[in-house]
Amino acid sequence: MIQYLDPDRYYTNRSYLTQWFPENTLVVTDNDFENVQWTQAWLADKKYVLDITHNPWPDNKKLIEAPVTLTNNFQFWYQPVEKQVFFPLFLWAFSLRKSLWWTGFSFDAGNKKTQGIMCLNNRSRPHRTWLWEEFTRRNLTDLMMYTFVGDRTLPDEVPDSTRNDIGVDHWVYNQYAVNLVTETDIDLTYISEKTCKPFMARQIPIIAGSAGVNQFLSDVGLDMFADVVPWSTWDSETDSSIRLQKIVNFTESWIRSDSIVSDYNQLLSRVQANKKYFHSEEFRNRIMIQMSNLEPA
Repeated sequence: MIQYLDPDRYYTNRSYLTQWFPENTLVVTDNDFENVQWTQAWLADKKYVLDITHNPWPDNKKLIEAPVTLTNNFQFWYQPVEKQVFFPLFLWAFSLRKSLWWTGFSFDAGNKKTQGIMCLNNRSRPHRTWLWEEFTRRNLTDLMMYTFVGDRTLPDEVPDSTRNDIGVDHWVYNQYAVNLVTETDIDLTYISEKTCKPFMARQIPIIAGSAGVNQFLSDVGLDMFADVVPWSTWDSETDSSIRLQKIVNFTESWIRSDSIVSDYNQLLSRVQANKKYFHSEEFRNRIMIQMSNLEPA
């Protein structure tokens, strides 16, 4: 089985890596960066793989070097680098309907949408706080299903300290046509489970993430609905504050047009095709080019 420095930590299990690495491989994760000196000393005479796919991490500032580093940074999909292997963990796993660390995770929601935009935020980040405050200032939060930690929860939400994610088979995903995703980080090129959910839930995505994320998702074949969501007007903007401002401006205009649900229904065939493609081998082959070159020794 795959070996770890601390196997009891949440999110540590990487057993799925056995299809690319020998079963006795030692996997070091970003969780092990907390005591770098001890970790580096302990690893001095060992073979290991560094897996930093779960959390956003600046790949050029790794605290521990490794013969092979698995990264979720999609810049490496465009520009491969020796010893760095692009592994889009969440896109790959959810495409295959693998729930990773979560129990009771669902991958499907219906297409009978009756409401406009949802935006769920159960952890505070600076960009999420700014978005919440800006949408509130514009009197828009009541026109969306908008949650924000410490201020607003879903009407039926029960506090859960277990960190379990139940996926998208929930009334909010079944009812809402558009998912405004506030990614974990908007300055590091990284894709979490949050970005996967609109595709699984048959929704139109608006991604508040790093520069280039929409272009990447489009380049790997996903429909980003550029004819409705003008992401090309902000996606290449490297100033995150300007990028967020443009996303808010568009979101407000779409909400006040009162056309979201009708727009969704007109695009339904493309939404359905997006979900089918997201779960396809064709999609996985496209995103997993670099991982496919790895074979267990």
